[in-house]
Amino acid sequence: MIFLNLEIGKKFMESSNDDYDISSIKTEIGNRLREERELQNMKVADLQRPGLWPATTIYGWEKGVATPKAEYLGHLQNLGFDVAYIITGKRTKQASSQIQDVLAPKRPALTGPAPTPAHSEDTLFIPLLSATGSMGPGTEALAADVVMGDVPVSLTWVQMNLPRSRPEALRLVHAYGDSMRGTLESGDFALVDTDIHSVDADGVYVLEAHQRLFIKRVRQRIDGRYEISSDNPAIKQTDILNGGHEVRICGMVVYGWNGRRF
Repeated sequence: MIFLNLEIGKKFMESSNDDYDISSIKTEIGNRLREERELQNMKVADLQRPGLWPATTIYGWEKGVATPKAEYLGHLQNLGFDVAYIITGKRTKQASSQIQDVLAPKRPALTGPAPTPAHSEDTLFIPLLSATGSMGPGTEALAADVVMGDVPVSLTWVQMNLPRSRPEALRLVHAYGDSMRGTLESGDFALVDTDIHSVDADGVYVLEAHQRLFIKRVRQRIDGRYEISSDNPAIKQTDILNGGHEVRICGMVVYGWNGRRF
């Protein structure tokens, strides 16, 4: 009897260790799942899909109650999450570089890859215009929009991250110059909502003045006038519009590639 009891105890301990290891793995995956979500500046409500993975299910995954479904991880991959890190705890080389950019001091770095469509029905083609928005002295404005091509992005991602923008009104323009360094780097692409033609909120806009295009930050002052400025602290250039300037607002920059929300 003593021998049998010892054997039963041994098997119980082995079973308990296995359960502990599995529970520990679930907890670690859940922690990394939450960490990646917070890194992407997203809420659980942004990711839920009723009937597939409701908010309560996602919370359970993040708490380590269960492991996330493959479909959910595939969805996160399309949104720019580092799924390899979530599963293994080891970041890819590209993701590690992006994390360092995010954590770099005194620089709100652009982060996140372009949202790849999950399937054909999830595809939104955004026109890439030949027009270039300068973050410096300005560049010649074209008489009409010339489309160089269409860039496929995830429609789900657009609807989730830009709920106030009409997908058909979105355009991509190339940005160059140094005056917006820290927000947009020279060579980045700006995703512009062309439905916006007035400054109802402080932000970054594409402006046309004297037949030239600019990408600048615009805010309304207490006196009602508009202040146009640069984000680069090394360039202390600020213009005040007093009503006599002929400036046309071509749209508001709602995203900067590779993917930092404004």
